[in-house]
Amino acid sequence: MKFAGKIIGFAVVAGVMAGCALNDTPSGSNSGPSDSTFVDSVVGTVAPEVADSTPETVPTTVPETTTTLPEVDLKCVTVLKCQFAYLVGADYSLLKLEFTDFSVANLQGAKFVRANLKQTTFIRADLSNTDFTGANLASANLTGAIVAGANFTNANFTNTIICGLDLTTAIGITQAQLDSAQMFRTKGNKYCP
Repeated sequence: MKFAGKIIGFAVVAGVMAGCALNDTPSGSNSGPSDSTFVDSVVGTVAPEVADSTPETVPTTVPETTTTLPEVDLKCVTVLKCQFAYLVGADYSLLKLEFTDFSVANLQGAKFVRANLKQTTFIRADLSNTDFTGANLASANLTGAIVAGANFTNANFTNTIICGLDLTTAIGITQAQLDSAQMFRTKGNKYCP
């Protein structure tokens, strides 16, 4: 049962991180022969003891294998770029996502409960009904984001750029949070860096 939990945890991580680049280096850059090259070279080869037998008599047993996955540790996941990603309903609660770029991402209904989002970028992201309860949004950039119904209860807004936000339907915004934000401009103002 513990093994099944690890697989489910791995699947959840893969699903949540889908659409996000985990680093800037290309994956799969292998200088060795590819699997298809190996298969092509083996297809025409017949073992000497099987050479005289017909194809119907060739044994086709596949050895059973066991795979053990290491414990999934989400604290070590580094997400860098999630621009334009479709991450509706994703749960990033308690994760450390500093410096992540969620620009123009669709994060409707996502959960960032008590997540560390220091210096994270949410420029023009759709954060409708997203839960930021207790999240650290220090120095994050929310310029032009859609925050209708988003919950910011006890979120840290120290030096957070909240330019061009319509906060009329946002939940849990206090004057203390707005006072600690780097800048506050209501929707419709012409000047907004």
